[in-house]
Amino acid sequence: MEPSPTAPAGVGTLALITATVFGFATSVTMIGPLLLDLGREFGVSVAAAGLLATAMSLPWAIGAPFAGHLSDRLGRRPLMVLALAGVGALSLASAESPSFTVLLVARFLAGCFGSFGPAAAMASVGDLFPSGKRAMAMGWLNMGFSLAALVGVPLAGAIDGWFGWRSSFRASGLLLLALAVLVQTTFPPPQRRAHGEGVIATYRVVWGVPRLGNFLVANLLERVCFFMTTLYLPAFLMLAYTLNAAEVAPALSLVALGNLGGNVVGGWLGDRFSRPAIFVAAQLLAGGVALALFWFHTGWVASAALGALFGLANASSRPGILAYGADLVPAHRGAVLGLVGITNQGGVVLGSALGGLVVGLGGYHALAVAIAVGGAAAAGLATPLAWRRRG
Repeated sequence: MEPSPTAPAGVGTLALITATVFGFATSVTMIGPLLLDLGREFGVSVAAAGLLATAMSLPWAIGAPFAGHLSDRLGRRPLMVLALAGVGALSLASAESPSFTVLLVARFLAGCFGSFGPAAAMASVGDLFPSGKRAMAMGWLNMGFSLAALVGVPLAGAIDGWFGWRSSFRASGLLLLALAVLVQTTFPPPQRRAHGEGVIATYRVVWGVPRLGNFLVANLLERVCFFMTTLYLPAFLMLAYTLNAAEVAPALSLVALGNLGGNVVGGWLGDRFSRPAIFVAAQLLAGGVALALFWFHTGWVASAALGALFGLANASSRPGILAYGADLVPAHRGAVLGLVGITNQGGVVLGSALGGLVVGLGGYHALAVAIAVGGAAAAGLATPLAWRRRG
């Protein structure tokens, strides 16, 4: 039987979790609208500039399982503070980069610090909310990603258009440092953990969960498709409709409104129906919409509307599947969600790298097909999870 939450969570705590995820997500995805300006300044292609997201996400993914296990031992708050402060300081350093190589190294180091945060934030939702409300709470956590797309990324693009890309990095760094102070001073304090297993023993228990591989790979593919879409959508709109970074910001905000609605709908559905079944249906729909989005050029308003529909469908799959993962092994919740963190950040790595490769070799039509196939594959892997009793 699952233990009770360690402490009652208020609206303020949930809002702070959402804001923390917003800060992390913005720090990664803000690269999208900066790609063209970064490429021009440093003399690299859009695809090469996209590797900045890969450089940050790779160490983030590798460190996630160790950070998740550590959060089970030390509590969630210390690791969240370390991640926010580290990424914030290195974002400020990134703004002063004299070359693309220096910027690449700064992003890599930011990813090393960032690996400590997201798994702890997700695990804190499992600690503070009962299972019957966990999908709703995960929906609010996942809204941090949506708000990053709605506010953070467009604002980064607008700041780039008005003041240059270096100012975008400065703004992100200051936000993260402010969030580190808020988490340290207002978040529920670390809870003492009764179990003291080592990393190997912990993950031996975790890997014994039936169909864990299906769950993790389905999440990986969903993240790959999401980041291929969000990372390359700004450049697609700019090139297809001759827009600059500031002009594309309203279209990206419309896309993010779909994400916000999807998190609300997905959280409501996830607390009432089969969480894996919701994921399956939503991924099939999202893949089909992405195919139309990148295949047809029917005007930037129509493309933005398709992007909003993609955001709605894709985001509705997230709250339930995250709540499903948080329920798998409550005693090792951080460790499980550390593995989810690998797949989340692995999706950024593969989404940015494969997206750049696909666009470079076959253009945006090839990207459309790749996203649709990825969505169908994610749905197929999650289908056996829906046969089990809802978590």
